[in-house]
Amino acid sequence: MSEETQDHSNQVSIASTQKEKILKEEREKAVEMVKIANFRGMEQDPYPSPFLNLSDTKIPETSQEIFRWCKYFYMFDPLISGAINALSAFPVTEVYLEDIEDKEKANNGDSDRLKTYDRVFHKNINIHKLLIEIGIDYHLYGNCFVFGEMAVNKMTGLKEWKNMVRLDPSKMTIDYNPTTQEKVYKWEIPFSIARIVKNKKPKAEYNKIPDIIKKAVLENKMVILNSKNVYHFARATDSLGDNNVWGTPIVANVLKLLMYRNTLRQAQEAIAREHIVPMRVYYLQRTEEFNPEADWNLVAKNFAGELMKAVKDPNYKVVSPVPVNLLSVGGQGKSLLLTPEIQQIQEEILAGMNVPREFIFGGVSYSGSSISLKILENQFITYRVLLKDFMQNFGVKGMAKARGEWINEKDDEQLVSVKMTDLKMQDDVQQKQLIIQLNGAGKCSNEYMWKTIGIDPDKMRDALEREALAAVELESKVNIKRMEMQLSEMDIQFKLQQKQVEISSVLQAHQANASQMVQSEMGVDPAAMMAPEGQQPGVPPNGEAIATPKQQPPNVQTGAGVTEAAQANTAPPPNAQSEEDPLSSINPDVKNIVVQIMKLPKAYRDKPISTLPNSMQKQVRTAMQQLEKSEEMKKKSQIDMRQMPEKLPPRRDSLK
Repeated sequence: MSEETQDHSNQVSIASTQKEKILKEEREKAVEMVKIANFRGMEQDPYPSPFLNLSDTKIPETSQEIFRWCKYFYMFDPLISGAINALSAFPVTEVYLEDIEDKEKANNGDSDRLKTYDRVFHKNINIHKLLIEIGIDYHLYGNCFVFGEMAVNKMTGLKEWKNMVRLDPSKMTIDYNPTTQEKVYKWEIPFSIARIVKNKKPKAEYNKIPDIIKKAVLENKMVILNSKNVYHFARATDSLGDNNVWGTPIVANVLKLLMYRNTLRQAQEAIAREHIVPMRVYYLQRTEEFNPEADWNLVAKNFAGELMKAVKDPNYKVVSPVPVNLLSVGGQGKSLLLTPEIQQIQEEILAGMNVPREFIFGGVSYSGSSISLKILENQFITYRVLLKDFMQNFGVKGMAKARGEWINEKDDEQLVSVKMTDLKMQDDVQQKQLIIQLNGAGKCSNEYMWKTIGIDPDKMRDALEREALAAVELESKVNIKRMEMQLSEMDIQFKLQQKQVEISSVLQAHQANASQMVQSEMGVDPAAMMAPEGQQPGVPPNGEAIATPKQQPPNVQTGAGVTEAAQANTAPPPNAQSEEDPLSSINPDVKNIVVQIMKLPKAYRDKPISTLPNSMQKQVRTAMQQLEKSEEMKKKSQIDMRQMPEKLPPRRDSLK
């Protein structure tokens, strides 16, 4: 370390600026000025200068003293604290990250790099809270120093931000070289940490302190910070003097007005104490009937005791032996209050801080304060650019350098980008309605309309796409359900028609059997009934007779069972299949499926079979073929086993 750096590190406070030197010289000249005479011929101390007032004699000479006054007013002045908090929190909106290198995966949330940066910014750093804290230091002290600490992640083996903290501006020193634009940041170790290092107590806290800080405390030096891990926020200031790298606190611009307002408040407090509550004086009045030798002190003492009882009990009635009069002193404080003067000073303070009055007390509207809002919006836009530079170039780029993801400027476009949602300073309903009307007329894009309303276009497009797909899917499900219901209704109608056809065929068969039985009972050949006109029954068209066996009446045994012919007809054919179940050798599950499918018409059997696994489809189709063959064999081998009627119907001749 060079001698120049060592001498600079031993300094306790920051050197005063050139402006402070000018004010100091003016004060020294004012003290040396001679006294002047007034119109009474008396002498009095003049003001230090025609350009200064009494508060200028107490202007802080060092930046540390200015910082202490800024902290005091921020802690105890509601006007300053409200303005600082509003300026710090209002421009901070939602922070989100985008991965440009793998945009498709990033949109689906599958980018590992995007997940890493998102975890670091929102969990390790807590970026939203940090940005608000940065704004408080930036607007209150004019400067904010953010120091970031990196650590190796044990899971990935790569470096990432462990935390980011703000440093006390009053403990910082900046060595600035105007020719090379280089800055060296030095940090004065706080007294609390230095005491732990010197006493080595408590032991647990002492072990946590890094060795470089311990060495600096023992050598009574400042710690030189790595400029790559320090980001300095500084408000704009003038170029006068060598200390122009420091920003001017916003409170310093109105410090004299704050002192003057405090003077008015002190006067108002004195007025409130002396003149708001009147002082009441009670006095006793003598009368002609009163004993002149009476002890008036005793009477007054007794009356004072009565007043004390009335104070304790408002319902107590005071009785006095002599008339009592009352004098009220004071009470005119309301006319002496300095409220209008204080309000005027407050407006001047807010104007000096570049904060509209409505921004603190409410009532901001686009139509009423468009100019004030525009000025404030431009101020916030500039501040947000500074915040984005901090997050992108210091946060993302610094971490990418440590991880080896950034080598040169060509890699800037491949880094994860940090963005903030748009800042809306106005809520003009008429303007939004006009934008919506233009969009409906095709004169404005949907993206611009969404941004005007305050909606993220990408999120809105994704939401509309999801809703459209969900609507199509729901409609397809409804159509499929409707078709299934229609198919089931058609199936039921088909089965009903099939049953009707079966019933009609059975009825026709019964009617045909009954007519044949009647004709055979009457001795009429059914074939003769069907012979054409002009042809004898039983004679073919060529004239040859056909030998027919003589019909004999059936030998009916009443109550003794069936006839011999019926018994002969009941004998099964030699090639008849056994009544064994053809599906007995098939898996029971497959058998149940086959039975259920066979109940359906053939036109509707393929659809349920296609829903089965491939291995089961083959078994089901094979079993269905076996079952169909067995049913056909049963139909061929069936014989009419119905008995002949015991009582024959009467002949037609007998009815005549």
